[in-house]
Amino acid sequence: MAPAGIKSFIDNLRSRGDLISLSTPLDPKYEISAVLSEMGKREAPAILFERVRGHRLPVVGNLLGTRKRLSLALGIDPEKLFEEFPKRMEKRLSPILIRDSSPRTVFKKGIDLKKLLPVLTHYAGDSGPYITSGFSSARDPETGVIGRGLHRMQMRGKNRLGISLLNPPLAEIYGKYKRMRRRMEIATVIGMDPLIFLASILKAPAGVDKLSIAGGIRGKAVPMAKAENIDLEIPAFAEIVIEGFIDPKGKEEDGVLGESSGYYMGFSKSPTIQVIAITFRKKPLYHAIVPWSLEVDNLLYLVHGLDFVPKMKREIPSIKEIRLIPGTFGSHAVMSMDTENKGEIRRALSLALSFTNIKKIIAVNTDINIQDDQELEWALATRFQADKDLMVMINLRGQPIDPSSGNGFLTAKMGLDATKPRSEGFEKVGIPEEVKKRVASILKNLK
Repeated sequence: MAPAGIKSFIDNLRSRGDLISLSTPLDPKYEISAVLSEMGKREAPAILFERVRGHRLPVVGNLLGTRKRLSLALGIDPEKLFEEFPKRMEKRLSPILIRDSSPRTVFKKGIDLKKLLPVLTHYAGDSGPYITSGFSSARDPETGVIGRGLHRMQMRGKNRLGISLLNPPLAEIYGKYKRMRRRMEIATVIGMDPLIFLASILKAPAGVDKLSIAGGIRGKAVPMAKAENIDLEIPAFAEIVIEGFIDPKGKEEDGVLGESSGYYMGFSKSPTIQVIAITFRKKPLYHAIVPWSLEVDNLLYLVHGLDFVPKMKREIPSIKEIRLIPGTFGSHAVMSMDTENKGEIRRALSLALSFTNIKKIIAVNTDINIQDDQELEWALATRFQADKDLMVMINLRGQPIDPSSGNGFLTAKMGLDATKPRSEGFEKVGIPEEVKKRVASILKNLK
């Protein structure tokens, strides 16, 4: 089935009992974020806020707050995610241009973003409301190729939005317009098929449209539509479309947002979008993402895991399973290894730490359930000696969202060998497998 929009996904979740609706009126300043933040600390259903104080648009959040819903959006079995996903990413299908004649409302005069959109103010120290789910598109002035990406956007006035352009391809495209002293047209969509949203955060080779990656994953070309007022093709069926331009001669400003690292972060000054039009679909809804949550962790798990997991397993065949630890924005990981060769284990630890996103890696034997935090701590408590099994590497490049890193985002990293020091005397206690099977039904009834 071709992507049809976010509402189809929401209806699917509702039918599965994986979405709850809340009718209590809540304020987009702090209150909705407070609910989503609390839910975002654990695996919880998606939530639809039916009544938003001061706005007619409902808000949906925690949409991809579990790995199960993430896999559902991709149409891939969770157990085969890192095996199947890279294959599908190579099967690119170019998007197709359609004529979208569905009912829409276009606002051009007297635009007031704060009145039209229930944009959340997430945290007490934020410099204002931020759009964190906007998928932006702009055309390269030299090649004509449209670049796309997910960039945080700050409300700066009735018809002005700041956009943080730190990552390619949009950062590079804006740089070209700036050198040419030409204004850059830009369109941002909010509330789209989750598959397209996920494609927005993936790394794409230069000149490759991220919508073609989404098409390859789904096996159906993504439908595009022409923007109403500027020369861009954007994903069709989005709930909200914001059109505007950036004047490279305009003033650039700072902004502070509570980031996925759990800290307030302000980056270099960012340009301002002059909004010229906003388009709503019939009965639109606003998609919100709280930055410091399991949902964002899932997104980082996908992005970092696609690069990290396959390469590690290909280089070190004794690695059987890898887990990125929730709550660490993809920087902490654990791997189970089917080997007693300490040299190979050390090589695996060194290789893992060479990846930009990895700051800490633990190696354990295959008898440890790496999904069980208690077993991981048990392995460290009983198989690890810091003077022998700790590896520290300094002045390696880390993640920009780690506030403890130094200039150039350089950081110290560590690898911990929590595998058995020797084979004798380290047999893990356990119940015979046949007995486990016999009592499984009893245990199920006790839950």
